[in-house]
Amino acid sequence: MSEITLRIAEASQRHVGKGIAVVDPKIVEDNNWETGNILELVGNRKSHTKLWPGSAEQYGTGIIKIDGTTRQNIGSGIGEKISVKKVDAQQAKQVTVSPIEKLSAEGLQEYMQANYIGHVLTIGDTLIVTTQLGGKTQLVITSAAPSGKPVVVTEETEFKLGSMTKVVDNSVPRITYDDLGASKMRYKRYAK
Repeated sequence: MSEITLRIAEASQRHVGKGIAVVDPKIVEDNNWETGNILELVGNRKSHTKLWPGSAEQYGTGIIKIDGTTRQNIGSGIGEKISVKKVDAQQAKQVTVSPIEKLSAEGLQEYMQANYIGHVLTIGDTLIVTTQLGGKTQLVITSAAPSGKPVVVTEETEFKLGSMTKVVDNSVPRITYDDLGASKMRYKRYAK
């Protein structure tokens, strides 16, 4: 399948945390892609998301809009160019996530089911999760079955908590601007 080069732009707040990449609709059209297709994004690292076609205003721009967590997972930032191609994924039977700090496995299955059904996961990806006390922490995808391809979380996916890990890239913030739920207008208002 052909590889396309697109430039990263910030995802709108309504798309943050949804596991999607909003792609220039001309690219979608030219490649006969469809909403929900699995895309492989390659920057400094590789990750996967689901495709969402962009709006008419995005037509012909060569832009892909992704949230901060996805940018962190591919090791690339706003304005950088990445390679994108359509790939196949498998339904996840089992996924092991490892915390970067001490975390209880209690409620993990329910939390992951409630928040990640339909998401595409890649070994090495980091997920931002809310703790029981309302804080945020990271979980790293350390294994998935079946292996060899990205996996999509379904109602049947079993989640396991692995041992603590230090795999997280410390050069990027643990919590991104997107995770704070801020908008550009709010930022501009307080930045004056």
